[in-house]
Amino acid sequence: MINIVSVLSSNIVGFLLMTVLLFSRGWRIQTKNSESHIILVMILADICGCFVDPIAFYSDGKPGKLYYFLVLFSNTILFALNVILGPAYITLIVRHIHEKLSQKQLLIIKALCSCEVIILIINIFKPIVFYVDETSTYHRLSLYWFFILVELFFLLYGLYVYLVAKRKGHFLRFFPAWQFLVPIFTGMTIQSIFYGTSLIWPCVGVAICCITVSLQNESIYCDKLTGAFNRYYLSEVYDSIRRSGGKFGALMLDMNGFKQINDDFSHAEGDNALIAIAEIINNVVGNKGVIIRFAGDEFIIILDSPSSQFVDLIKDQITHAISDYNQSSVMPFELSASIGGTTFDLKTDTEDTFIRKIDQLMYEDKSKYYAEHNRRRS
Repeated sequence: MINIVSVLSSNIVGFLLMTVLLFSRGWRIQTKNSESHIILVMILADICGCFVDPIAFYSDGKPGKLYYFLVLFSNTILFALNVILGPAYITLIVRHIHEKLSQKQLLIIKALCSCEVIILIINIFKPIVFYVDETSTYHRLSLYWFFILVELFFLLYGLYVYLVAKRKGHFLRFFPAWQFLVPIFTGMTIQSIFYGTSLIWPCVGVAICCITVSLQNESIYCDKLTGAFNRYYLSEVYDSIRRSGGKFGALMLDMNGFKQINDDFSHAEGDNALIAIAEIINNVVGNKGVIIRFAGDEFIIILDSPSSQFVDLIKDQITHAISDYNQSSVMPFELSASIGGTTFDLKTDTEDTFIRKIDQLMYEDKSKYYAEHNRRRS
């Protein structure tokens, strides 16, 4: 039994949600145009779904050629929109972690999308996904579940890409994949089990809003150049550590010769040096701490472990990673950094004193560097 008022109400909510997000330009993520455009495509797809879905439900079961074609083509459009949303979600995650889909990944996604499109075209002439009877009533067929499984594959594969990236230490603290998946899984499950309900498109709208808010939050706390957190996030980390016991390890890293890189090779190469050093730190620290671009070419690394041995280990690993980078890099410059770190307890240390301590330790390390190198290259 279809409750058309309920169907219309839920889709109006989804439609208004996406329309407000569209015209308020909430989908625009600063300095992330490619991700913004993907979100825009998802918003437009969901608006279309929220508009077409009530038409499909309203026309269902009403005799006449007009209603027959409305049911046929509206449901075809709704299935086709799934071809957009799944790949868009995967692409959004891949772009967010600054990577590209491999040829194999692209081939799988294109093959599945092509199969869905071909099946939908065939279905118009020979029903294999759904059919519309002489009373204009919609009926599911066996390949309906193919589309559900493909959409689940896209969502789960996106989650897999996300988890792999997070395990590698990518900056994903403000990009929780579950916020996107839970509303969609909920809508898909309820609507697949109980025909006559209409929750998928409003739930997709909720998911898009969740992921947009997450990205906007991230843009507040993340450094746009390097992808590390900015100093505004330091207070958040500080409060979190205080709530969890107050003990932690920390390091400060300052690049050596950064001004000379800018002077000799241009500020663009200076930016590349900052990006490279942030990536090196990130590869070493991974999910064992938080990396903050504190100022200019200075980075603060907050470690989960309060062990002094672990602090020394991370310092040595970063130093070796920089050396390995210089041996394999094709950049016109070499990277170097001074690093100082120790452990802290917020029962005795304040935010100001911990910064002063690691800053002092870093400058002690820089003094050793100056003893062997031209001081002008600071």
